[in-house]
Amino acid sequence: MNNAEWTSTEIEIAKQAFAAGNKNAELQLISRVQDKASDLPDIESLYALHDYLSIERHELEGRSLFDPETALFAFAEMVKRGLVSLSQLEGLDAKKIAKVKAMSMF
Repeated sequence: MNNAEWTSTEIEIAKQAFAAGNKNAELQLISRVQDKASDLPDIESLYALHDYLSIERHELEGRSLFDPETALFAFAEMVKRGLVSLSQLEGLDAKKIAKVKAMSMF
């Protein structure tokens, strides 16, 4: 979906929801890391935590920039992971919300 298919109001709504979803992902990651870090019985588990953090950092950085071309896919993933609710997308075209809802089911 290109920029011409997004109104300026939709872009603002989407950017706000996208930022909120990314912030929620960061908070979830911090919580998971705190849990994992509280139980490091050996050096191998410390290395495993490092590897986990490297992967998560790559994923977070990979979706840090809003792109209207891939926004519906990003929102579907965020909805699936509980990072964004469909109500946060209210104001987008009904077809866009329907696509996000359908894609988030898989």
